[in-house]
This record gives sequence, C-alpha cells and structure tokens, in this order.
Amino acid sequence: MKMETDKMSTASSVGAAERRPLMQALVLERRILFACTILVGLCTFVWIAAVCTEKWVHIEGGHGVYLKSGRYLMYSDSGVWEICRHVFQPENVTIVNENNVTTQGQPKQQNDIFGLKGRNITKCTNYLAQPLRDNVSRPIDPAYNFVVANYVRTMISFGIISLFVMAMGCGFSVYTFRNPRYMFKRLAAGIHFISTACTIVVVQVMMSAVDFMKKDVPFVYPPRAYHYYHISFFLAWFVVLVNVFAAASFLWYSKKRKGDKAATDELAMADEPTIIGR
Repeated sequence: MKMETDKMSTASSVGAAERRPLMQALVLERRILFACTILVGLCTFVWIAAVCTEKWVHIEGGHGVYLKSGRYLMYSDSGVWEICRHVFQPENVTIVNENNVTTQGQPKQQNDIFGLKGRNITKCTNYLAQPLRDNVSRPIDPAYNFVVANYVRTMISFGIISLFVMAMGCGFSVYTFRNPRYMFKRLAAGIHFISTACTIVVVQVMMSAVDFMKKDVPFVYPPRAYHYYHISFFLAWFVVLVNVFAAASFLWYSKKRKGDKAATDELAMADEPTIIGR
C-alpha cells in the first residue's frame, strides 16, 4: 500500500506547466496512431479490390504480335489468378482449337495487322480451375502453364493470409486507444509487420511470374511484346507502405512512460509493472 501511494504521489507531483509539452506530444501521438488505424482499415478493402481485379500487369502487343495459333496478340491484362488476352483473328487463317483441328489458308507472318480483315477476341485463362485434355497432363488452354499456376497458388495463399492479418491488426490498433499500456502497441506493431511481409510476398511473386512468362511462355508473352505494371500493382504497394508506416509508428510510440515522463497519471499507472492474474 505504501509503495502504491509513493507511485501516485510521484506521478501527481509534476506540475501542469511541466506536463504541457508531454500533453502536446500525446495529442500528436494519438493523431498519428489514429490515422494509421484508419489507413490500415482502408487498406483491407483496397487489398480486396487489388486482388480481385485483373489490372496488375499489362502486356502490350502494339499493332499485333503474331502467335503460332494464327492469331495476333494485341494486349493482355493479368490479375492474381487470371489473365485475359485480347487477340485479333484474321479471316481464312490457320486456327488451332482444342482438338488440334486447323483451318487452311494461313497468311505469312507479319509485324502488324494492317491490311488484314478479321475480328477481335478476348480469351481468359483461369489458373485456379483449368481442365486437362483427355485427363492427361496437357491443359486444353495453351496459355496455361503449370509453373505460373504454382506462382498463382502462392499469391492466393499469402493474399488471403494478409487479409486476415490486416483485419486483426486493425482490431488491435483500435484496442490500444482503450488500453494505453505499451505492450498492446507492440503487439499491434508486430501484427502490422506480419501483414507487411505477407503483402510484399504477393508483390514479389507477381514480379517473378511476369519474368518467367517473358522467358518461357511465348504464347502469353511473345518476344516482341513488352509489359508495364497496372493500377492494382501500385495499390498493392500502397498497402505495403501503409502497413510499414503503421508498424513503425506503433513500435515507436510503444515506449514506457512512468512517473514524470507520462502526460497523465492514468498513462503513468498503465506502464507500471503489474501482475497479470488468471
């Protein structure tokens, strides 16, 4: 009882003038942590939008890149698990279908589609659900690649994990405003670091998948095509940066403030050693 009285008297002995800078620092801290909490909550929805859209990578074919199927790749948009290719199909050309049946009259390979008559077709490949030809190891869609499918499964796994971790981090961040003890801020910072790691894995795997398609999947990424990253890719980097900033902020403001270092008596008592019961 005497020890507790001494702590209270030590915390209460600091004058209002001396605590004014501490109160100003506390207000700034609360605003920064509140902004981090709002941004992390917003990032959960941004992450869902980024993962569910097909605007991660844009492969540009210019005026048309000739493919072995007889079509010309105009451009394609890739998402986390699906890629949609927009191709031009000339009239009276050789087109290879699922049964390896071709038409006749294939024109010579040319660098663009000027002077050709035909129609535009959109072909989408879902890497999570791809049927095989006659129950063998060859897929029906020539754009499907088993290595890219493994990349996709990795991105989907870490994307789902990061979504749950971000939601949990947002909940712990809110709880730090109800209980100002330093250990809860450190816990929130650790969760934000985990969500940062999971989201950056998705971004890095996507970049590796694009490099692999450029080297080994010419049907999707022809030699004369080029690519650039689209809006969903930059939304993913926005989520990464927000989680990094939130983790660093909660970790920075998780210092112990005991006695005259605290802005209020409540904060001083919250950071005192305590015995957690059952």
